[in-house]
Amino acid sequence: MKHILKYILLGLILLQITLQAETYRWKDTKGKVHYSNSIPASESQLGHDVLNNSGFKKKTVLSAKKARELKLAEIKKAKQKTLNTEKLKRKRIEDAEDSRLLYIFNTEAELTESYNAKLRLAQLTIDLLKARHKVQSEKLEELERRHEKAELVLQKNALEKQIADVLDNLKIYQQAITENHVEKDRVKKDYKNTLNRYKRLLAAKAKKVTK
Repeated sequence: MKHILKYILLGLILLQITLQAETYRWKDTKGKVHYSNSIPASESQLGHDVLNNSGFKKKTVLSAKKARELKLAEIKKAKQKTLNTEKLKRKRIEDAEDSRLLYIFNTEAELTESYNAKLRLAQLTIDLLKARHKVQSEKLEELERRHEKAELVLQKNALEKQIADVLDNLKIYQQAITENHVEKDRVKKDYKNTLNRYKRLLAAKAKKVTK
């Protein structure tokens, strides 16, 4: 009797182990379907289905190739979403700029005068900086002449300090002149682009009115 119980218990344990064991279904490189409680290491990257005790699919493990393809597809989708978001953002900015142009300027002449005022201001600033640069240049020449004639060391040292200060000022003015020239060129380019844009907006607006 003890032996019978022992065998029954052993059978139940084996049955429990069998029920708990998972079954795998996969296709090899030739397309043949396999079923087993384990997958050969050489085919572990092919992907497989995990079946329950009833033989129904419990889950699917993708192949390494398919997983990479899905990952790349997700990355591509995310990039496209970012591009679409940026595109929509630019479109909103452009629409806001279009509305601003049509609100501020009633005619092309008004737009042109606005940019001409900016150009005049830029040129006025450049002329002012050039005048100050010239004053500093003349001051530098005078200091250099005095430095050549100076005999005392203290006097020479004092003049050298003044010369250094003037040279710093000249660099500052020259840099400011260059920056204002760049700004003036930018305004000219911006005017050309804005004028063409404004003309297209007026044409589109007139077209809507005639419909």
